[in-house]
This record gives sequence, structure tokens and C-alpha cells, in this order.
Amino acid sequence: MIRSMVAFAVAVLLVGSALAKGGGGGYYVTFVPAVQPGDACIADEVGSGQETKTSNGTLVLAQSVHGANTIRCPNPSFPNLATTQKLAPDEVRNAPSKQCVSHGVRAGEELTIPYYGRATVLELRSTDTQCSSGVEATVISTAAYRASKAAQAPNNTALQEQAPPREPTEVEIQQEYDRLFVSAAPVKEFHVRHILVRTREDAVAVLQRIKSGKSFADIAAEVSIDPGSRSRGGDLGWNVPSSFIEEFSKTMVSLAPAGLAAEPTHTRFGWHVIEVLEAKTGKDSFPPLSAVKNRISARLKNAQGASVRVGAKAVCRKMVAPEFPAAALQDGTKGTVVAEMRVENGKIAEILSLSGPSIFYPVVIAAVNKYECDRLDRAVIATQTFDF
Repeated sequence: MIRSMVAFAVAVLLVGSALAKGGGGGYYVTFVPAVQPGDACIADEVGSGQETKTSNGTLVLAQSVHGANTIRCPNPSFPNLATTQKLAPDEVRNAPSKQCVSHGVRAGEELTIPYYGRATVLELRSTDTQCSSGVEATVISTAAYRASKAAQAPNNTALQEQAPPREPTEVEIQQEYDRLFVSAAPVKEFHVRHILVRTREDAVAVLQRIKSGKSFADIAAEVSIDPGSRSRGGDLGWNVPSSFIEEFSKTMVSLAPAGLAAEPTHTRFGWHVIEVLEAKTGKDSFPPLSAVKNRISARLKNAQGASVRVGAKAVCRKMVAPEFPAAALQDGTKGTVVAEMRVENGKIAEILSLSGPSIFYPVVIAAVNKYECDRLDRAVIATQTFDF
């Protein structure tokens, strides 16, 4: 009881202090109380240093991702265990407030504030500060800041006044498919097969049977727990590395142009015995129109109704620079590539178009697919220029 009364008194003092300082700028000082880091289950695509929500909906900063843990994280949507730091709720961060930041921070800078999250500095206060170390700054969450900037884009009003998006015609869908096929750069493709089992011991036993002369296909049909490929003797057909989970892809690429992996490969699905039958560079893995028609139609429709067109820097906080292709370096090729992309749900949902020397397309595609963007309330078309 005494502890509760003390806590309430402290809270009253803090609120009173905040209100006293809020008269000038109209904001409250909302210093977030320290919460000790803890382990939580997060989604598979979240990396260290990123904001996310845990399996119970708590907003956190992923400080260190430990990897898949099926015992503590049984929900397949949140398979990874991570050391996390609880952050202030969205309703606090989506409005300007005053927080303590390090000396040397400038207005307009983005930074991570402990127990608050990713923030953009709106203005600094050099005097009359409550911060024992550092300086006091008016900040807002970076996601809210960028969303407000995107909404203020010059052509936003015109776009909002457009008629509702219509269904694309068959001719438009075919033309878009043809454009995508022509612009797609040839990629390294692998004809691969695998046998999936539950334990490393089972995978080692499978390898020994194959090395002793037993048929890979027969063993796959007998023991593989992958129902999709078991009936085909483990054959997965022709694929590009991005079709598979990272651990599987690394092993597959290392076996080119052909070969059986000497050791099993572990992924969150189990243990794989992997064999590459053939590798080549081409477009055979480009899907037929029938397989992607609905996606192309939806993309064309979304592109019509996208709310804003902005530079990628306005909506993406992590922008990976593309590598300079070795072939272009040898040939002395230079040029500029302009990428137009649809940003949705915090990611580059689709690359709408690429212009410029096609030799740079693969590295640009690889780079933008690693972008991390803000989760806005609608799709955004973003453009980015790459000078090589």
C-alpha cells in the first residue's frame, strides 16, 4: 500500500512538471520509464535494431535476435526469440513530445531513443531542460513524421482527386507481363532436389545411404517429410536462390554447377539433404502469365490508386546501396538506373519499373529488396535513382 502511494505521488510530480513546461510549445514532456530488456517472440523478417510487435502485440525494439525457438516461440508467425526493449505506445510516439537526446544531435536527424524507439528530431531546447545528461528535444516517431511528409507531397491532392481505380484490361495485363519479362535480367537458376527429415541423425543416415549407391529419389519417396516434393523424388525443379530460405539457398549456391552436399543443412523446417542437378543463367524460372496474372492485375490497380509518389528516402529508413557489378567494372560501363517501386506494409512490395543500363538491374533489385520502410496507411509509389 505504501509503495503504491509513493508511486502515485511520483507520478503526480512528473505530470505536474510536464504540464508546467508544456505551456510554451503546447507539448508535454513524456519521458518513458525504463523497462528492463526481456526475451520475446518476434516475426521472422525482423532484424536487430528494428521496431516490431511481439506475439502478444507489445511494441518493442529487437536488440538481439537469437533465431528460431520452437519451444518458446511455437506461433509460426512469430518464430524467432529475441532480446527486446519495450517501447512507448504508438499513441505517445505519433504526437510531438519532449525527450532527452545526446549532445550533438541536430534538428531533422533520425535516431533511436531508449524506451521510445525510432524518432525524428523536430527541434532542440538548449535551456530549461530536465535532462541530467544530453539535451532536451521535441521529437516524433519517424514513421509518423514520414507519413505526414508523404501526405504533404505536391501531387498528393491531384492523386486523391482521381477517379477510383478501374480493373485493368487483358491487353494492359499482357503488356505489363511482356514489359516485366523483357526488363528482367537473366539470373542464376538451379535445378535442385532435397530430402527433408526431422533430425540431424536421420539426415546423416540418408546421406550415408545415398553415398552407398541408393537412389536419391527412392529415399525421398520413402522418408522425406516434405509432401510437396516427396512424390517427385524430392525434385524441386528450377529455382532462383531467393525462392528458398536463406540457409537452404546458401548450401544450394555453394554446390553449383552440380553436386550433393557433404553435410545436412538445418532450417526451421527441419534437416535437408540437398543435391544440385544443374545450374545455369537464364529466365526459365520466370513465371508464366497464368501464374501471375492476378498479381499483375492487382498491382496495376493499386498503382492507379496509390495515394502519393515520393522519393524512396521519404518512406524508407534502411536503404541498402547496390554493389557495382564485376561485368560492368570490366567493361567500363557506367550509367544511371531509376527504380519505381510500390511500398506497402513496410516493404518494397513490387518493383514497378527500371530504366537505364540493364547490366545494373540485378544489383539494384537485390538492394531494394532489402529496404526497410515505414508502414503507412496506404500504398506509396517511391522512386530512387542509382548512379553507377
